[in-house]
Amino acid sequence: MSPTTVHPIEVLKDRFGEGRLHHGILFLGGSLQQLESSCLDLIGTIFSLNESQNEHPDLFHLRPAGKARIISVEKTRDLISNLNRTSNQGGAKVAIIHEADRMRKEAANAFLKTLEEPPPDTYLLLLTTRPYSLLATIRSRCLLTRLPMNEDTEPDDQWESWKSRYQQWISGLLDRENLKRDRVSPLFAAYGLATTLLELINQRSDAIAKETKKESPGLDEKEIDALEVGVRKGIRSSLLRQLADCTRSFVTSDENYARLPNLGIKLSRVLLSLEKNVRLMEVNLKDEAAIEDFYLSSLRIWTAK
Repeated sequence: MSPTTVHPIEVLKDRFGEGRLHHGILFLGGSLQQLESSCLDLIGTIFSLNESQNEHPDLFHLRPAGKARIISVEKTRDLISNLNRTSNQGGAKVAIIHEADRMRKEAANAFLKTLEEPPPDTYLLLLTTRPYSLLATIRSRCLLTRLPMNEDTEPDDQWESWKSRYQQWISGLLDRENLKRDRVSPLFAAYGLATTLLELINQRSDAIAKETKKESPGLDEKEIDALEVGVRKGIRSSLLRQLADCTRSFVTSDENYARLPNLGIKLSRVLLSLEKNVRLMEVNLKDEAAIEDFYLSSLRIWTAK
């Protein structure tokens, strides 16, 4: 987003001030944590909250529950019942539907009527990283708002060190003379990189889940389970996206790209392998197996003649 571009949340705040804010807004983005943070910024304007507040008697949450991260029809009906009651503070009512794509069909159909005919002064804010997993009838009744994604820009020595070792590993695989002398070390290095990457995912996930739980009091045990799984998936997705960018930028640098005539083809195959394993992790292949497969595939691709 360029420096002169107005952030979508600021546009929505202006619309609220003008009395033109749509009652149903579907927030799209790559990070659930960033979506929630931006959503709470808008809610702060709706309820006139200060920056330290993120709760209000007329703010309701509908979250996935359990390891499967499902939004049940029972909890959806509870939310609808709350929204149809008189406002606690005599003003607007707001509902956040976290990971709205996790609604089962029955829950989505129950929610649809409220989305079509909401109670007065009610705003329904849906958060998702996978909009096409939502019913088309829900998407079509919402104002679609895509939020810019900001990767974690805080200094992280562990992650920078890991990326440096990963790039050195690729460089070693492209050195055919070095491979003739030692074919064993790159294999052990691949397992080491995979293990360290998993540790980084776990560390970041645990830290963010702990902070998110602190900021969202009142979650039940099943909601906490779903939150932890969702946070881990988000962190994993972010780091693997950065891994793809790291691979692409290193291999296509002027210095490296000239080393082998078919390097572009190899890069394409490596990124396809990464995409395949990311999809498999989304359907519950264990992270360890998928990441190990990626590294072993990469090793074969980079070292092939």
